[in-house]
Amino acid sequence: MRLRSLCLVLLVLGSVAVPSVAGGATAAEPTVEIAVGSTSIADGDTYRTGSDIEMTVNASVGADAPSGASLDEIVVRVNGERAESIAVNGSTVSETVEPELSNGNNSVRVIVTDDAGNVNSTAFTVTKDAEAPHVYLTGPYQSAPWKPIADGETNGTETTVAGNVIDDSAVEKLRVTRAFDGDRSTRVFRDVGENFSTEMLLGYGENETNEFRLTASDEFGNVRIYTFSIDVTDDRGPTISLDPVPNETARHRIDLAGTVEDDVGVRSANLTVTGPGGNVTKTAQVASPRTPRLDPDRLSVAFDEPIYTLYTGTYEADITVTDVAGETTTETVTIERRSREDRDLAPEIRVDRDRTVVLGPERLFLSGVAFEGMTERLVVETRDAETGETVDYQVVHSGSRSERVEFDREVAIGENRTDVIVRATDPDGVEHTERFVVDGRTQETFVGENDGAATDDWPKVSVQSLQDGRTGTASASVTVERGTADTTVSVPDSGGPSDVVGTANVTLDRMAVDLAADANVTATVVARERASDALSAPGGATPAASVTVQHSVPDDAVDSVTFDLTVRRTYLDAHGLEPSNLSVHRFSDGGWSAIETTLVETNETRAHYEVSSPGLSVFSLATDPALAGTDGNATADGTANGTAGDETTADGARNETTRNESSDGGEATVFVTNVTVNRTEAAVNESVAVNVTLANDGDAEDTYTAGLQTIHGVNVTLQETRPVTVAPGEEETVGFTTQFAREGNHTVMVNGTQAGPVVVSQGGGLFSFLSVLSILPLRLIGMAVGGLLGLGLVLVLLRFVLGKVGGDGDSAGG
Repeated sequence: MRLRSLCLVLLVLGSVAVPSVAGGATAAEPTVEIAVGSTSIADGDTYRTGSDIEMTVNASVGADAPSGASLDEIVVRVNGERAESIAVNGSTVSETVEPELSNGNNSVRVIVTDDAGNVNSTAFTVTKDAEAPHVYLTGPYQSAPWKPIADGETNGTETTVAGNVIDDSAVEKLRVTRAFDGDRSTRVFRDVGENFSTEMLLGYGENETNEFRLTASDEFGNVRIYTFSIDVTDDRGPTISLDPVPNETARHRIDLAGTVEDDVGVRSANLTVTGPGGNVTKTAQVASPRTPRLDPDRLSVAFDEPIYTLYTGTYEADITVTDVAGETTTETVTIERRSREDRDLAPEIRVDRDRTVVLGPERLFLSGVAFEGMTERLVVETRDAETGETVDYQVVHSGSRSERVEFDREVAIGENRTDVIVRATDPDGVEHTERFVVDGRTQETFVGENDGAATDDWPKVSVQSLQDGRTGTASASVTVERGTADTTVSVPDSGGPSDVVGTANVTLDRMAVDLAADANVTATVVARERASDALSAPGGATPAASVTVQHSVPDDAVDSVTFDLTVRRTYLDAHGLEPSNLSVHRFSDGGWSAIETTLVETNETRAHYEVSSPGLSVFSLATDPALAGTDGNATADGTANGTAGDETTADGARNETTRNESSDGGEATVFVTNVTVNRTEAAVNESVAVNVTLANDGDAEDTYTAGLQTIHGVNVTLQETRPVTVAPGEEETVGFTTQFAREGNHTVMVNGTQAGPVVVSQGGGLFSFLSVLSILPLRLIGMAVGGLLGLGLVLVLLRFVLGKVGGDGDSAGG
């Protein structure tokens, strides 16, 4: 009885277990393999495609299926609907199915059954992207999503083309092409993401427009093309920015310098000077007539013209600029020419409020000038505003009278508020004072003068062009006041000039400085192209251009710097340089390193690079050092036609000063300290000796070129130049000899420092004799006088003796 019961239990358990194995075990189910192209698909997978798929289903009866079982049906369902139903027969089958898919995600299920009732079901997802990407603009104007991009307009020729991209898959490539008057410019973006942005230069013409073609391609080859046009409008007239000039002067010459700018382009700019009698004394084209249809150099044109004020009275200088749209702006400068006897000797002190900034809790960079009158002594004093105690006292100028004294220096200040006092003493001993208050704790300059300013007015960014007479070199002063941590400061800002600094062929268009700490920044930025001097570059590389940024901000206060560099194609072609072979290198910690450089545009006009750097320094646009010797201009030490590491910058308006950064990080500062002549009166064509003293207060050796010029009236003539090597902390002297061919007052000048005047006359007679005596040593003069007196005495005695002998003879004969 027990045995029967046990068998019954086993029979029941077996009857329950067998269907469970048949329904869930893979051994009895049909075996199914699914492939789309060469890709195997498993349960739960996702497959991406740009079109409908061709799916292969390979199936066979399960290993544990009943003997003689045969496959019965293959069913394909898409998004819950039956797409295919195929009756099959046999133990092994292979079928190809092409189900119709919707755009987007599709749920696909493949069901295979056999005639024994066994089932295999495989579910997966197919994402179909058969639609090309959609693009809509966000700049320079807004277009509607999902629709064609409509034509639009923008003010000014410099604009930002930006937009958003909509697509179910990844957009691999976006191409933006602008065509205007035969000129074509293209930007290409890869792996675009959801948006894009690029700066582009547009053309301006009354009957012409900028034709755009925007092509977007996704990873499946779906392409959408947009065509549209953008017209350039001119909402404002040209602007004129003039450097300061004196209202009154006793000099024969004034230099009028500045910049004319326009949003669409400067057609022409002219200078007209009217003298005291109402007669026109000068006309000049400061920007030659041109119809710039697509020329970035005509957005801003710098000029520097001399105005000769030979007679006393009022002079008016009119600057008139016309843009390509025909709008005109005129600015008039009035200068009163006084005689030296009538002029006011009181100097005017002007502090440069853009460049004067607090560098830290206890340091102030002070910049300015004393001009118009005569300055005999200029001092700077800082006092603690609370205690009145002197913090710093520096003598800027003393001993000689000067019509213009500039000051660019660091002075000590207190931790909190400090009074800054600048005193200029005129020849009559009268002091003239300019004073203001700074705060070392808040790093605020001119405390109390900006209380009404809105907080969002900071930081203050200014860019000022500096006069730089070196070939292929341009300099600018950059100031950032009250920059804050974790912000990006753009140089120049929206209200500033169109670029930072540029030569005829190399332009630093913009800089973006990411600040890691609150800071004020003062910097001198110098752009240099290949000229007579060397360019800094890595060893073995061929340099195309260099940019030097000498700055006051600590390295740890800057996270990163990005800047745009533009180089003319004609310049690169002339030196045999291919734009795609150039990249930017940075000098840091005594060596060069390549930094991230992107060639974002190249066309017949220019090559445009975007550069990312970890900090400010000396930068060189050059070939890879491995390409050394490709054009014959690079030497083993990485320079072109010169000496390694020669990277000089201008010192404001003091053209007589050069700074040379050596390869070990030292800097030389060489300048003229004194110029003397050995006589103040001379005859025509008589030699005059000129002695020059040079000093180097830097910590590196430098070779300085001293140039002797002579001034007679309004004529300035270069007589001779001589290179002089000056060791750090040392002085050197150099001598010149010159003559003057015309009568009158002559002045000698060496690199801006003058001596004289030398009064020149026809000479001869007593004047010539006294002139000769004036240069003879006293001992020689005494010997000559003594000799003449002795010779006279001998002649007297001889005459007496001869007379005596003659008398005696007469007596004897009688």
